[in-house]
Amino acid sequence: MQGSHQGGRADLPGRGEGTFRPLVRDAAARTRRPRPPDDRAPERRGARPAVRPRVAAAPVGSSPVPVIAGPTASGKTAVAIEVARRLDGEIISMDSRQAYHGFAIGTAAPSAGELAAAPHHGVGFLDPHERYGAGRFARLAARWLAEIRARGRVPILAGGTGLFLRALTHPMFEEPPLDPERRAALHAWLDPLEREELARWAARLDPALASRRRPLDRQRAARTVELALLTGEPLTRWMTSAPAGRPPLRTATWVLAWPAPLLRARIERRAEALIRGGAWPEEVRDLLARGLDGSRAFDALGYADVAALVCGEAGVDETIERVSRATWRYARRQRTWFRHQVPADAVVLRALDGSTTPGQLARRIATDWRESG
Repeated sequence: MQGSHQGGRADLPGRGEGTFRPLVRDAAARTRRPRPPDDRAPERRGARPAVRPRVAAAPVGSSPVPVIAGPTASGKTAVAIEVARRLDGEIISMDSRQAYHGFAIGTAAPSAGELAAAPHHGVGFLDPHERYGAGRFARLAARWLAEIRARGRVPILAGGTGLFLRALTHPMFEEPPLDPERRAALHAWLDPLEREELARWAARLDPALASRRRPLDRQRAARTVELALLTGEPLTRWMTSAPAGRPPLRTATWVLAWPAPLLRARIERRAEALIRGGAWPEEVRDLLARGLDGSRAFDALGYADVAALVCGEAGVDETIERVSRATWRYARRQRTWFRHQVPADAVVLRALDGSTTPGQLARRIATDWRESG
């Protein structure tokens, strides 16, 4: 069902049909009221009070957690494995796409040999339809950190999803419990919508978020709509609700830095090998046969392009060029993020030359980490 974007009241799914009844009629209008958000009454008679944000404490340990960060194709996995060998560690993946089962090739997830070389957490364990955002990662990472330390080993964070790192080094709000039936009814309406339509709903329900960010991806837009309608508060309200002074995770961070031309060449070589070699098209062919092209995981970078190749809608050279170009744009955003957003209070921050061998980098990281503790 398509909603109208004209006028004041949202044409919400199932209104009057008993299938879905949101807590609020227009969250955007609610944010303009002069009273404090916590004091506002529900919009309709008999509604449950809006869920109020609670703060989840970030996990804290006595020693800084080593973090191997950097853009895609910078060699983080190989370096993290070498560090794990030297520190008797286990790796926690900070990658929002490698978590999905069945998407290992296109997301450059650790291979079977790499997984055997060092214990990994957060790789290939999620159903492709599940949502995996920074909040969920932070909760899982807190558990993994505690379990690894309980075994007397060193947890090592590795990956390129900057918001996952920030979720651990800064206070995160705890996502509110959502009624499963109402959530399922909402997603029956949300899931068929195109990303642009979802983004328009998100902008209406949370104009503050829409005004300060780049165009929302599908997952972020859907989550924005979901929280606004099911809790009565926009996502920006939840994001800013954490009080100051919560203890962050203590980290020692290293960023693998490559000169731009060399990193771009690595990205192009990887796309060439995965696509022309046939491994990625074979993976996508299997995903299409299983009907997973509509899953959340299929939004990962490059999968739609490779699907076009598999379906005969694009050629090999064209697909390699498209994937390489899109991946390079993503890598540039990652480079910018890690240059400006890595926590200023990190115990150790090194911009390493990624062209050095993984073993050399690992020796330096292990030495610095022991000294930082």
